[in-house]
Amino acid sequence: MSIVLSNDSDNYTHQIWAQQQAASCAVASIWMARGQAFQMSFAEEEWALAWRIYGQVVQGMVWLPEPSAPVCFDPRAHQNNQNTFGNMFSVAGTFMNQVSQALRNEGLKTTTTTFSPGSTVNKSKLGTTTPAIILLGWYSGGTRRGGHFIVASKVSGSGNVVYLDPWGGVLRELSVGPNYQSTGRFEQICYIST
Repeated sequence: MSIVLSNDSDNYTHQIWAQQQAASCAVASIWMARGQAFQMSFAEEEWALAWRIYGQVVQGMVWLPEPSAPVCFDPRAHQNNQNTFGNMFSVAGTFMNQVSQALRNEGLKTTTTTFSPGSTVNKSKLGTTTPAIILLGWYSGGTRRGGHFIVASKVSGSGNVVYLDPWGGVLRELSVGPNYQSTGRFEQICYIST
């Protein structure tokens, strides 16, 4: 796990978790949003948080011993489903309902919008302790080619939303959506509070 410290245009410092696995953007986004909501930093490795999410949310188990496995998965060696931990975090990824449940398991309150490509962020719901996690889809024309999770952290003084992107650990200040980068489109938003 790599933590990138980045300042927004208001000179507010954000901790951005740069994901290590191709399909661990949800894990990184959960870590960032949880830290902002509780106003604290968590000393937790990507592997440990991913394993806990998989065990509690996907498998429905209260506690699983940590696996003796590599911290890096080769996506070519796994199937596109959530039948195994390796499949989930190398190829298949996470669903918004699982993100929301993982946050509730941490003691946070969540309100999740209905899945709707073209969603926009409600800026009035963002604040110092009330971030949101956004599911966006990568589109080629009208065809969805994958998904990604990012955090909508706060509204800057200029009125733009500060987004924390775990892919590369990047901070961007953009509009409320619905478009992200060249092919991303917001699909679902999970607003978070304590």
